[in-house]
Amino acid sequence: MDDDGVSWRVGDLAHASGLTVRTLHHYDDVGLLRPERTSAGHRVYRRAHVERLYRISVLRRFGVSLDDIAAALDDPGWSLDGALRGQLAALEDQVLRTERLLHRLTDVTSGLAEASSGGGAGAVRGGGADGGRHTGDDDAAEPNPAPRGSDVDVCRRLLAVLEDTAVVATEPLRRIAVLVYADLEAAHRHLVDVFGLTPGPLHRDDDGTVVHGEVRTADGVVMLHRVAPEWRLASPATLGAATGMLVVTVQDVDAHHSAVVARGGTVTYPPTDQPYGVREYGALGPEGEPWSFWSPLTEPPPA
Repeated sequence: MDDDGVSWRVGDLAHASGLTVRTLHHYDDVGLLRPERTSAGHRVYRRAHVERLYRISVLRRFGVSLDDIAAALDDPGWSLDGALRGQLAALEDQVLRTERLLHRLTDVTSGLAEASSGGGAGAVRGGGADGGRHTGDDDAAEPNPAPRGSDVDVCRRLLAVLEDTAVVATEPLRRIAVLVYADLEAAHRHLVDVFGLTPGPLHRDDDGTVVHGEVRTADGVVMLHRVAPEWRLASPATLGAATGMLVVTVQDVDAHHSAVVARGGTVTYPPTDQPYGVREYGALGPEGEPWSFWSPLTEPPPA
């Protein structure tokens, strides 16, 4: 900072802002943040520059491109909402492509596991019911499919990883789980406080009764639906049974298990290495329905 207390040299501003001198130079070069210059050519930043840098940094944290940031700061017709919606759409496409690549790599891994164990008998559970393929070229559709786990099959899977991962307009994109509960507010509280899911909104009617709720995992939404006889939707507590269950992937299944136990959750079986490539434990949900939590094993299970 200069002696007058209202200006910064580039090194001082870089240190104060946590950015690098190189970044500030780049912002200057592209016209995003143009400082004043001394007679000797040194960059000098004043309060207006610092305020502009703050706005730049906030937008960068949202993932907004430098071009869009420049528009945001200089174009009165620019809309932050529009820019963020565009960024969300781009991120959604990126996530879908990444998920597709993840499925294809899982498919390759399952093929290698079958090859190493002399397999070829059937799909590995961890690879999904369709083997992780989304291109319509499943083995069942081929007139003479190569045996699963054979060299030809493994090579086909490897080549599938290299295929374009673009999403077509008519393709189903995401699944949203819907769980039916008699007491949506209590269910919401249990899933958040005991299982550690991220809280979403609770929607109430005019009488204040919760009629819809949401909780979230990192990759999607779990909707909580009211009991609706007209749609043949009943609570598992009323039925005394469940017709399905939800499986949630966690980073560390043993740590998650310990946390659920500490929060008063009911565990049906402890963390166990499963032959389908995960370490898994079971728990009961807020109305007695089964849940499963797992983490992928870093090493393949023994044959």
